[in-house]
Amino acid sequence: MNPNQTSIADVPCLQFEPAGQPIGTVLLYHGWGSSMESYQFFASLITGWGYKVVVPELPYHGQRGKLDYANPEVLEKQFLEIVLQGVKEARSIVDEISDSSARIGIIGHSAGGFIAAGSFAKHAALQAAVVINGSCAWIRFEEKYLEYMGKTPLTPEERTALRAHDPFTQLTFEDERALLLLHGKEDTTVPIDSQRYFMSNKSAIASQQLHMIEYSGVNHQITLKMLEQSKLWLDRHVARL
Repeated sequence: MNPNQTSIADVPCLQFEPAGQPIGTVLLYHGWGSSMESYQFFASLITGWGYKVVVPELPYHGQRGKLDYANPEVLEKQFLEIVLQGVKEARSIVDEISDSSARIGIIGHSAGGFIAAGSFAKHAALQAAVVINGSCAWIRFEEKYLEYMGKTPLTPEERTALRAHDPFTQLTFEDERALLLLHGKEDTTVPIDSQRYFMSNKSAIASQQLHMIEYSGVNHQITLKMLEQSKLWLDRHVARL
């Protein structure tokens, strides 16, 4: 399956078309240090399920530049900037494709999971989201990360600025919108704590709209069972099969 390399809202993207009429559209976001090309297999799987798939390139990744991704100082300085820019760009992409796409979902892994969560919180046009090994409670995640690294805690000003984008405070579930969290229990890159924190504070949301599955023995990987659950969630909430 050969993707179409294109630009949507001035963002480089790979676009995959199913063999027949699409049953929905899915935005697929790659992670930190990855690229849209490296997600071709993942995108092809989703296309095989019947969806049109758009894989945007993250800022400072692939065609858009390089960083020293393994450098903790680079990660600390650039991570949230890239996530916030990705969320902003997702809105523009959704706006551009929404006329030709009746229902749209979003999936992201790792940094892409942060973008998927932030985008779902900000963009009501997204009917469903799957966040794999990401976070929906950004302040909680950042607090734990800074504590682990022995860094200075967030200032009140930093907390206020982050709260304006944090899915924990911004997310709503009107019009049957639905969010699925998939996370490895042994994830050492994005520890599961912030996702458990998110779920413990959103217990009033019906499980049909908010659900989390934890995977024993899984670190920061995407597993076959995660893919299976992603398909079921998309089919139920985007395609409405």
